[in-house]
Amino acid sequence: MAGHVAVHLGMVNLAQLLKFFQFVVCFYGILTLVVLYLILKKLPLSNFSRLLAFGTACFLPRHIYMSAINSNDTISYLFVAVSIYLLLIAIEKKFPFLLLLSVSIVISATLFTKYTSFVVLPIVLMLFASLAYKRLFASRKQALLSFVLIILVPVTILSAHLIWNKKHYDSPLPWNVTRSDPSLIQPRDSEHFDFFTFKPWESIDLPIIVPGRMHSFWTLVYNGMWFDNEPKFLYFLVANQSWWDHYYGWLRGEEKFPEESPSMSQPTRLLGAGLTAVGLFPLLLMVSGFGNLFSRSWRSRITAEEVVKMSIFPTLLVSNMAVMIALAVRLPVYAAVKASYFLNSLPAFVVFLSLGLMTCEKSKHLKWTVMIAFSFLFCLASVHILHVVLSILVLKPANLLG
Repeated sequence: MAGHVAVHLGMVNLAQLLKFFQFVVCFYGILTLVVLYLILKKLPLSNFSRLLAFGTACFLPRHIYMSAINSNDTISYLFVAVSIYLLLIAIEKKFPFLLLLSVSIVISATLFTKYTSFVVLPIVLMLFASLAYKRLFASRKQALLSFVLIILVPVTILSAHLIWNKKHYDSPLPWNVTRSDPSLIQPRDSEHFDFFTFKPWESIDLPIIVPGRMHSFWTLVYNGMWFDNEPKFLYFLVANQSWWDHYYGWLRGEEKFPEESPSMSQPTRLLGAGLTAVGLFPLLLMVSGFGNLFSRSWRSRITAEEVVKMSIFPTLLVSNMAVMIALAVRLPVYAAVKASYFLNSLPAFVVFLSLGLMTCEKSKHLKWTVMIAFSFLFCLASVHILHVVLSILVLKPANLLG
C-alpha cells in the first residue's frame, strides 16, 4: 500500500521502489525509538539512567536487524509503544473523552499488526485495576465509562474479526502453521524446550544455532538479542558461502549439519562473543530494576499516579513472556524462539534498565564504571553493524546504490 501511494504521488520511480520498501520498515524502527524516549520522559527517572537506557535500545542489534527486514514485527513494536505512551498521557490528563477515544483506536490498530501485540489487552486491564485500587478516578461512574470507552472499540472489532475468521478459516485465530508446520521439518535437540536454564556462555565461542544448543529457551532468546544467531546477515561476512548454503539447508530440515568447522572469521566470532558477554551487564541491571520497582523504599518516593504508570511495564513483560512460552510449547523448534517476538517489551526493557541504572548513581566510581561498560557495548554493536553493512556493500553494491 505504501508503494502504491508513493508511485501515485510521484515520490519514487520504479527503480527506487525497492529502496523505498526497505526504508518503510526502518522508519518504523526509528519511530519506535522516538516513542521509547518519550515514554522514559514521562516517568520518574534520572537523566543519566534515561540516556543509557535509551542508548541501549538504539544500539540493540536485534532491533537494528529487524529494522532492516521486511516483516510485520517492527510495526507491532511501534504500535505497542505508542499505545503505552498514550495511556501514560491519559493518566496524566485524567482521561478526557477524545484522548480515550484516540487510545482506543490505536489499540484497535495494534491488535491487527501481529498476534504478539495482543499484550496490550492485559495492560489495559491491569492499568484500570490499579487505578481503581489507588482510587484515582473522581467517581466509580468515571472509572466505568473510561474503561468501557477505551476497551469497547478494540474488543468489538476484534470479536467481529474472530467470528469472520472462524467462518472463513475454521479458526478464530488462523495460523500459518496449518500451511507449513516448522515442527515437522526443523531440527531440534529434544521434544520440549528447557524453560528453567540460562547458559549464555555456551554460545560465546560459536554464537549461532548449532546442534546441542537449541534446547535452552532463555539462552536462545538472549543470544538472539545481541547477535545474529539465526543468521540472516552473517552470510555476507564470510568467503566460504558454500558452508552457509549447507547450514541453511540444515536449518530448513533439508540437509544434515555440515561436517566441516563452521565458516566464521575470527573478528566475527570475537564480536559475537563480546556482544554476548557484555550484554549480560544491561541484563543484570534490568533484573535489578525489576526488583527495585517493587521495593518499598523506591515506591514510597513516588506518587500514586506514578505507581499506576509503572504497573504497565511488568504487565507488558509478563504478558509477552507468556505469549512466547505458549508459542514455544506448541512449536518446540528454533523458529518459535525468536528474540524479535520479545521486542514488544522494549518499553519495559528501557524502564527496568533505567531503574537498575539509578541504583548505580549513588557511587561516583560505580557510575563511571557503568558509563565505560555501556560505551564499550555501544562500540561493539556499532562495529558489528558496520561490518555487516560494509560487507554487503562490497558484495552487492548495485543492490544498495540502486
